[in-house]
Amino acid sequence: MKEGYLWLHVVALLWSIALATLFCPIVLAADPPAPAWKADGCSAGFSYCSNVTTKESWSSGDKLIYFSVDAVADSSDFYANNVTMWYVGENFQINWANSLFQKKFNVVRFSPRGSEFAYPQITCNANYYDKAHYCWPNASCAEEIARSGLRMEHYSITETANDLAWVLKTLGKGNQNVVVTEGIGSFVVHRMLKLYNNLDNVSVIMAGFGHPEYFDIFESIMGYDETLQRLLQYCEEDEGLRCVARVGAAEGMWNRFVNVMTAAEMNTLKCNSLLQWGVPPAEMHREYRAITAALLKNPQHFLMDNRRVVAQLIPSFIYRLQRCNAQDLVALQQLYTFVKSGPASQCPVFVPQRYNWLVNELTLTPPAVPPQELLQEARKVRQLLPNITVLQPLYDLYNAFPKYNVTDRKIARPVTKMLFILSDTDPVFPYGASALAATAYQGIYRSLPHQSGLPVGTSAAHCIEVNLDYFRQHLNWSDATACTLTSSYKIDFIGMDAREFYGTVDAWEFTIPNPPENVTDNTPTTTTVAPSGPCNEKSTSSGATTVLAVFLTMSLIALLGVGYLYWKSTRVRFSDDFYTNLSH
Repeated sequence: MKEGYLWLHVVALLWSIALATLFCPIVLAADPPAPAWKADGCSAGFSYCSNVTTKESWSSGDKLIYFSVDAVADSSDFYANNVTMWYVGENFQINWANSLFQKKFNVVRFSPRGSEFAYPQITCNANYYDKAHYCWPNASCAEEIARSGLRMEHYSITETANDLAWVLKTLGKGNQNVVVTEGIGSFVVHRMLKLYNNLDNVSVIMAGFGHPEYFDIFESIMGYDETLQRLLQYCEEDEGLRCVARVGAAEGMWNRFVNVMTAAEMNTLKCNSLLQWGVPPAEMHREYRAITAALLKNPQHFLMDNRRVVAQLIPSFIYRLQRCNAQDLVALQQLYTFVKSGPASQCPVFVPQRYNWLVNELTLTPPAVPPQELLQEARKVRQLLPNITVLQPLYDLYNAFPKYNVTDRKIARPVTKMLFILSDTDPVFPYGASALAATAYQGIYRSLPHQSGLPVGTSAAHCIEVNLDYFRQHLNWSDATACTLTSSYKIDFIGMDAREFYGTVDAWEFTIPNPPENVTDNTPTTTTVAPSGPCNEKSTSSGATTVLAVFLTMSLIALLGVGYLYWKSTRVRFSDDFYTNLSH
């Protein structure tokens, strides 16, 4: 009898479950299984990981896919540290993660759907993207991805933003979570903040980022002039005024650069015919500009760590091009070989997957003309542009890659606490666009002069660490003094070791300053000078100028120096007067 009653209870329970399934709230039906941390089977260097099950499309369908997150945390208790930093970007550095862990922070690496740590993966034959030369995928890679049957819209920035919000709600529950993002990954965080206005216990630090409403991967080549102006201004402000005095640029460093490029284009620069770069002398000006661009952003790849030390060579490069003695010819040949040899760093792990975003969502306007025509048109208004070898693979990939429609890219201001760290010598994510994004969010911002953005674990590590520690104690960001420039971050134009680049320790091998090149076609060289960043402590009115006497002349006959006088304007407005309106 008891067995009969038991059987009836079982039947009733099964019917109850069936009815509950039919009428349970739709939000529960839409959620994938909640992820959990585990301590076994994780990637090397990580103490916890989670294989996260997610929906292929958060808006419809039930097909499940997978991605992973990995954590550096206390091996005995993930929640022993009450603040977790979630890294979203292309340049995760395990050494920096371990350093933060020593300071009692958890560090999580978020690996997006479709990446090498996910299933399925957006990938192609390794031979279809060149690991030895800037990691550019080619059209064959795009064609293989198109044949894979994967729908690229299911691997969009929006779907990834939903994934990020999901793991923050589940795996981040019980902790204060600070999302630190940079590079292309920052667009995922932008989108998440638009979709989720009020995430509990989530704050955001952005460094090395762009503005989602304006960033265009093909238009990003237009940021080099402004960035070079800012870098050359630091040469003018170098301690002891040695940098600008060595060049001899009484007219200003930017004007001297334009003057030298004009002479090269007129084929009156003597290095045109003396350098053996395999380029006709009349075309050498294009090589000089491409080399300067490659020094400003090295390597010239959107997803790779920037070697900021290389940009320090630009003033000495200008100096050596003008002087062009026997030592300069040897040094410039070695520099040319260095730039053309490709990057020493490894390709990022997300190359094919990230290009889905680059060609679909981070291209505002489809390229109307091939790269050669695009560069020719851009040269009419720009001094500095990257080499065509940077654009051609991207153009070919764009045309072959499967496409989908892009969702709204507008910024929506959330209630989330946000800190923006602006780098001012990054041509891909230039200072102006980053500043516009920071003010659109009305967030707190800090400027890091002399910095070129990626990776934040190098360029902004100290600023981020101090703010994380302050946030743990006060649930807010520290004041601007936490992000002051230290000597280890400051650009050193004079004292850098140049052996790797020039084959000699001394980047200059200085003799005497150079006069301006004689250009006879009245080509104008005067242009506005980029302003200092918001953290510059000098204070001037918008119409004021400061005159510095500094020009050095040396006599080869007499042993006595006759003094120097140098004028420069330090606060002339940039063509975009947005900068001068920024308050401290």
